[in-house]
Amino acid sequence: MKNIKFFIFFLVLSSCNQYLGKVTPNYIPTNETKEIFLNSQIVSNKLSVNHGDIIYPKFISKNLIINNSEIYKIAELDENSAIGFFDHQIYISKDNYIYVIDNADLKNNYQFELNLNEDEYGLHFYEHNNQIYLLTNNSRLFVLNNQQDASMVFDYDFITNTTPILVDETLLIFSVFGDIYKINLNENNSIIKIINFKPNPGKIINSNIFYDKDNLYYLYNTDTLITFDKYKLEPYKNYIKEDLNILTSIGNYNELVDTPFSNNDYLYFLDRSGKIAVFNKLSSEIIWEYDVNNTILSYLFSENGYLTILTFDKILIFSEDGILNSSFSHNKESPLLIFNIQENIHLISKEGISLVNVDNNSEDSFIKNKFSSNLDIYYQGQNIYLKDDKSLFKLSE
Repeated sequence: MKNIKFFIFFLVLSSCNQYLGKVTPNYIPTNETKEIFLNSQIVSNKLSVNHGDIIYPKFISKNLIINNSEIYKIAELDENSAIGFFDHQIYISKDNYIYVIDNADLKNNYQFELNLNEDEYGLHFYEHNNQIYLLTNNSRLFVLNNQQDASMVFDYDFITNTTPILVDETLLIFSVFGDIYKINLNENNSIIKIINFKPNPGKIINSNIFYDKDNLYYLYNTDTLITFDKYKLEPYKNYIKEDLNILTSIGNYNELVDTPFSNNDYLYFLDRSGKIAVFNKLSSEIIWEYDVNNTILSYLFSENGYLTILTFDKILIFSEDGILNSSFSHNKESPLLIFNIQENIHLISKEGISLVNVDNNSEDSFIKNKFSSNLDIYYQGQNIYLKDDKSLFKLSE
């Protein structure tokens, strides 16, 4: 009789194995997160949709038209070269020199020498009161004098290796030791240290600076997000990324592709590992998230809420609701970046530029050119400029 009871108990236990016997030790329940279409998106029927202008990572106007494009190499650079576009001229720092190139006539250019220290290089150009300045990694400030030379005007005596923030009359500079300095450009470039922070380990990248209604977001490195009051330009403690990492069910966001950008009061987080999250920072809710299970290399976001992602083997387009609208498989061995002209997606690889047709899953044209790593793109009028570690190129008709 005991054997029969044991056998019946065993059958009941076996039928309940979805619940019994698999409880994680030390389990602590957390608030339920709102996850729409979490890794369950299917590609919707491909419809003709109006994506609208690209607004992130850089605004691309529909007025920009390039039909028959050609690439021109206009300058040789190095990995530390800084570039600025001012009044139809291009300013380039390389080694101990500043080169100025006319945007319309590339042959009309000149150069002058900088008095730099050993291991010092130009970090960032900016314009203030109709004068052009260059900040170096040694936090020395040079003013460019009437296209003739550059003279040092201030030496703030600390090391910096990240892009500063320029808002109106204020320049924020970040030292390699976690100090944030505020420079008042209208008060003789007076400087004060406003805070010291402890950055997380991460890679320094050329990230963008984004805003929402109240905040300014700055990615110091791939794992350190700093939030400023947009009006006072003062940093404050918040736990946006920490909250996201507590709530996520697909793994931590610790290597961001770029600074999180805002749309409809939600922040979009893109992690290089392939994770995407749309996060409500006020309610600490994940609106939707998705893991593409491949490295995210580049992205575009349009005014109508479409997110386009480039990975090592695909271009994916998500709607504002997290629906995967399109999936295009490319065959480029070394993809680098995507950009969009009049809703035409261009894929840049180390071998050149492709115009891809996502709807037909085909490549419409290809411009052969050699690019190296750390590619960046600039839009100036009807011209597009591409900068890698070795050269500056102009893409135009």
